[in-house]
Amino acid sequence: MEHEAAIARSAEAMRLHSGHNILIESGAEPVIDRLARRDRPVPATPPELWAWTFVVKDMIDVAGLRTTRGSALYGGEEALTTAPCVELLERAGALLVGKANQHEFAWGVTSENPHWGDVRNPRHEHLAPGGSSGGTAAALAAGIARVGLGTDTGGSVRIPAACCGVVGLRPRAGVVSAEGVAPLAPMFDVVGPMATSVADCARVWRVLSGEAVEPPRSLSGLVVGVADGCAQAGEFAALGAEVREIALPYGILSPYWTIVGAQARRTHEATYPVNAASYSAGVRRKLDDAAGIGHREYRRAVEELSAVRARFSAEMSGIDVLITPTLGGPAPRAGCDEAAVRGEVGRITSVVSALGLPALAIGDLQVVGRGEADVLRVGLCWETSGGAIPAPR
Repeated sequence: MEHEAAIARSAEAMRLHSGHNILIESGAEPVIDRLARRDRPVPATPPELWAWTFVVKDMIDVAGLRTTRGSALYGGEEALTTAPCVELLERAGALLVGKANQHEFAWGVTSENPHWGDVRNPRHEHLAPGGSSGGTAAALAAGIARVGLGTDTGGSVRIPAACCGVVGLRPRAGVVSAEGVAPLAPMFDVVGPMATSVADCARVWRVLSGEAVEPPRSLSGLVVGVADGCAQAGEFAALGAEVREIALPYGILSPYWTIVGAQARRTHEATYPVNAASYSAGVRRKLDDAAGIGHREYRRAVEELSAVRARFSAEMSGIDVLITPTLGGPAPRAGCDEAAVRGEVGRITSVVSALGLPALAIGDLQVVGRGEADVLRVGLCWETSGGAIPAPR
């Protein structure tokens, strides 16, 4: 009964939000219809995510389904295997109800998509849902799924979490397998869980990583660095933390974007520019801007990135976690010019990606630490103490 009820709730939410372009259905049969036909006997001991519904961003392979990457170029053939990150959730009893729409090729902050329709924000109609995992965040906000998987290179899990009022975790690179996940810039690409609460995000994290995280009773003894005027500093102090101001190293963005651009060009070398007409104008501009980055410039950027990471690690000595806004400015408005807003919207999340640190977005609050358990514990303490998910500006 639990499965049938969960599937029925998802199906009803899909019906109510059918005009929001939240899911990509590229096969002959909707994913949820295929799921409904499967017989799942109730085990004696239900697993961790028994009857939890989930969606996965359409950068992630699921056997028998097409992976479009949000583009017009891919998805002609069904995936032959399922990405390990999806297998872990299914083995834990979770039910895949759909592939989530996204910004084309996972490169953008609005999830406006000329091929599959612009994802709309179910919670804040005047705002874009964020990107590039906008469909995953929108599916959670709409009640289509309880949890989801997104990908994050420069903020693609965290920006949509902020815009749609949900929770998203960017883990460190390599902690969750990227096998079966289409790349953008492999040095920074990660798979991360998304949910409507920190508690659910922590449950999914335990399935993905094997790491259990329990909420502390307070933040007493914790030193919290506060960056970019984070509005919740006083509330963290009230939870027992010592708060200190710290500046983020924005100089790291220059080498970061050089590396991302060079790796994205390499990722697309088989299809761009030969198939440029099949790309959206926005992604074409980004790839064109990255043209001509050679080996020497790339190596200098890698060396500079490493040096900034080392300097900031020293500055972080004595600080346990950082808190920042998730968004670098106002949330992108529906129908805005993505090129005009992406630099500001993603400036904070991109710095954190460049530093290689894990980060938890609780709406427009970002908790950054050295390990995933560190940021999840802080987020759980915030949530269990009554902290609400901060709304986007």
